[in-house]
Amino acid sequence: MKRNNKKGFTIVELVIVIAVIAILSAVLIPTFGGIVSDANETAALQAAKNAYTNYLIDTDADSSDLYIEVTQSSTTYKFTVNDGQIAEYTSETAFAHAKADTGVVYSNATVYTLTPCAAANASSCEYCK
Repeated sequence: MKRNNKKGFTIVELVIVIAVIAILSAVLIPTFGGIVSDANETAALQAAKNAYTNYLIDTDADSSDLYIEVTQSSTTYKFTVNDGQIAEYTSETAFAHAKADTGVVYSNATVYTLTPCAAANASSCEYCK
C-alpha cells in the first residue's frame, strides 16, 4: 500500500504568499519613507532650537532676525527666527531684502544674523533697486 503523503507547499501557494508580501510592501514602503522624512525634519528643528539657544548664550544678543541652516545626511533644512520664534524657511523671498552675515557654527547648525538691505548696501540688492 502506497500512502500519498503530501509534504511542502505547492507552487500556487508560494505565488500567492509572494503576491501578498509584494502588495503589503508596495503599500508600506512609501509610508515608512514619510515617517523617516518627518523624523529628519523634527531632528533638524531640534538642532535649530539648540543652536539658537547656544547662540543667545554665547553672544548675549537679543533675539533679532536670524537665519539657521541645519545639515543632516546631505539635506539642508533652513529656518528663520523672528522675535524669538523659530519657523521653517519656505520661500526665497523671505530674505529678499536682507543680507546674511558670517555664520556661527554649532554642531550641524549654522546661525546667521540678518542685516536689512537699508542698513547694508541697498544699491546691490536686486529687489531694492
